Amino acid sequence: MRITDRIDISGSNLQKPDKVKEKSGEKSEEILTKDQVTVSEKAKEIGRLQAEVSKVPEVRTDRVDEVKNAINAGTYNVRGEAVAGKLVKEAIIDSLI
Repeated sequence: MRITDRIDISGSNLQKPDKVKEKSGEKSEEILTKDQVTVSEKAKEIGRLQAEVSKVPEVRTDRVDEVKNAINAGTYNVRGEAVAGKLVKEAIIDSLI
């Protein structure tokens, strides 16, 4: 037995969807809506600040040169308390994020 023997593939038994009938006195209106985006003042401020930060160079070459010269001259002094304080501060900030 072949599959085509059991299934009507001619499409004669397929039903067509009913057409929607419109009332003669009424006109159908197509309503087009446009997507809208509203940006809050806070988001605008964040965008502005991000633009400002992107202008600042990642490496402050003037400061790097100053520290290099101080290290080479043997005049660069590091306070242990200052380093420890900054490490703790960074750890706290990282844990909050």
